[in-house]
Amino acid sequence: MLELYYFDNSICSERPRMTLAEKGVTDWVPHHVHLFKGEQFDPAYLKLNPKAQVPTLVHDGEVIRESSLICEYLDNLYPEPSLTPDSPVETAHMREWIKEADEAGFEGVAALTFIIVFRAKLLAMPEAERDAYWAGQTVLERTQRQKSCVLEGFSSPYALRAIATWERIFERIENTIAANGPWLMGDQFTLADLDLATFIARLDGLALLGPWLADRPNAKEWWSRIKSRPSYAEAEVGPSGEESETMNTEGMKVLGDFEEKRAEYIAQYGSK
Repeated sequence: MLELYYFDNSICSERPRMTLAEKGVTDWVPHHVHLFKGEQFDPAYLKLNPKAQVPTLVHDGEVIRESSLICEYLDNLYPEPSLTPDSPVETAHMREWIKEADEAGFEGVAALTFIIVFRAKLLAMPEAERDAYWAGQTVLERTQRQKSCVLEGFSSPYALRAIATWERIFERIENTIAANGPWLMGDQFTLADLDLATFIARLDGLALLGPWLADRPNAKEWWSRIKSRPSYAEAEVGPSGEESETMNTEGMKVLGDFEEKRAEYIAQYGSK
């Protein structure tokens, strides 16, 4: 039996759902873990995922954590159509893309999401309630990032790091597609495209994608191809419903601040 524990609007939860959709697998058991209700801290779930994170995959009693590892596991479990290149060298290059998305890319999107969507909500909380929220976190690095983003907004060093990271990633996508497209690994759609897609969908939902794609036609066409894949719609990638409206509205409110910070970065460091 294949069971997936996930949260609907979690970026990382979208990745295995999109992988399953690419494989045409439908006989999996969904378990919704509502992060905003604190269900990730339920003792039963913590036994599966001590970090209180989603997603978590359970296959015949075996537990697999971390979204990129889950996607790779599913790609091996259901080998057709393959989402991994045949060449060991190309596979290593694919994993380089995924590593960058998992590390710097994730931190950047998380920082921008917190600044745009959650900052005002947390600042409006009574201090004791906000302190209780921080105390409930289980990963020190994540707590430090969230606190900085809430207290400092776009003045947070995490905001600058986010802009620098995604400036670099989008420039790399632009150059890679121009040289080798239509996909990041050439003719084959792989886990590299899939993993990055879920992060970029969040940036799109936050109304931040336009400036990054404005002067990058190849990256823009690549993104259109991603969104046209049936798996993108089937996995419901990107913010949806009320959350989508909230993210877009809040993103538009601070778009000027974002563009100002991005312009400062480009003036000092360039677009690469």
